[in-house]
Amino acid sequence: MSAFNAFNTSTVTIESSGTTSSARDLNGLGNLVALVTPSALTGTSFTFQASTDGSTYNNVYNEGTQYSVTVAASRYVALDPAVFAGAQYVKVVSGSTEAAERTITLVSVAVTT
Repeated sequence: MSAFNAFNTSTVTIESSGTTSSARDLNGLGNLVALVTPSALTGTSFTFQASTDGSTYNNVYNEGTQYSVTVAASRYVALDPAVFAGAQYVKVVSGSTEAAERTITLVSVAVTT
């Protein structure tokens, strides 16, 4: 039987005039399950990049389609943790150039067996 531990939060930042966030090392934080958007946001969708080594990033796909979520300001957006299984590092990619620096909160949970 699996047991869920406490939720962990961490952040990534998309710089002003940028689309791709800083990287977050999820090692020790658990499975990525959600994100929380800031009170202002330019993009209306996020895609993701993942890495197993922290240097080579690839777009995240699920069943042949690039994984994407619809976002808006001040939202808790649930994610499918199975999509991020095995990814130690993750970046968030906005569908539009952000008008200002944006800090996105990542929510993860460790699962123990």
